[in-house]
Amino acid sequence: MTPVSRRTRALSVLAALAAVLAVGLSPALADTRHSGDLHLASDPDWMSRLPDGTSLAALSVPGTHDTMAYDASPVSQTQQSPLPEQLDAGVRALDIRTRHHRDVFPIHHGSEFLNANFTDVVVAATDFLRAHPGETVLMRLKQEHTAEENTRSYEETLDWYIEENPETSARLRQHLWRPSAGDGGIPTLGEVRGRIVVLQDFGSGDAYGPRWNGARMDVQDDYDLPTLFHVPQKWDAARAHFERTDTGDSGVLYVNHLSASGGALPSSIAYGALGVEGMNSRALDYLAAGNVQRTGVVMADFPGPDLVETVIAHNFG
Repeated sequence: MTPVSRRTRALSVLAALAAVLAVGLSPALADTRHSGDLHLASDPDWMSRLPDGTSLAALSVPGTHDTMAYDASPVSQTQQSPLPEQLDAGVRALDIRTRHHRDVFPIHHGSEFLNANFTDVVVAATDFLRAHPGETVLMRLKQEHTAEENTRSYEETLDWYIEENPETSARLRQHLWRPSAGDGGIPTLGEVRGRIVVLQDFGSGDAYGPRWNGARMDVQDDYDLPTLFHVPQKWDAARAHFERTDTGDSGVLYVNHLSASGGALPSSIAYGALGVEGMNSRALDYLAAGNVQRTGVVMADFPGPDLVETVIAHNFG
């Protein structure tokens, strides 16, 4: 990157931060319903209304990018609601980023620790599934940041959570779906109700779930935005992926990220700022207009109640 482009990106971040500090995330932004205030939505059992034979790939699924980044610095924060509130609202796809440190999995956004660990995620997800056994939770599991001070591999630590850790093993034995050996296919709802489906974004000889961006997945994640004023280009990528999802292979799980960062804060990109319409508003208007029948998995920063409800509604139209 040239000195000029670095300076432009830095100025864009500072301008976006100034805009957020000037208006806040409420009350002005609280009225949008495309972003934030997820507690206003509640649809904890929407999957239970769908037939068992429905492939997860056929669904329209609201998701959260960097799910646990609700207690984070402004540069890293991507969510307003904690995990139980997200799940109650109807979110069913999670983005869980685990650093391998001292043989456990603290949750990170890059180098920033998010004041949570993998046990917290497992407890929240399985508590929800016990209360709503007709649902399933898709969980992208990603190895994040640097691995340090470990005596075993990432895979061995994950197996410890599944098989030995007293806080998680019984929960995961009951609620973690595991595919047949070597099977990277996408399961049906009937196969995974009451279970977590791992979207495997880490290296392993064993299959814990469909491989992230593997043969049965198609992921749009153009996350690096030079400045806030490049949001229209990011929207072009997201809209093109919605179109590809709608006409694409019914056996492929399509994952579309509305999120981005780099030259602007995640909140500014999601909500909009400085006269630039945000990604969530663009997506809500596009989907509410009935442009596609299937959205795939929609991963968003700060999704609002109307955005989540509109994605869910595509399963019943």
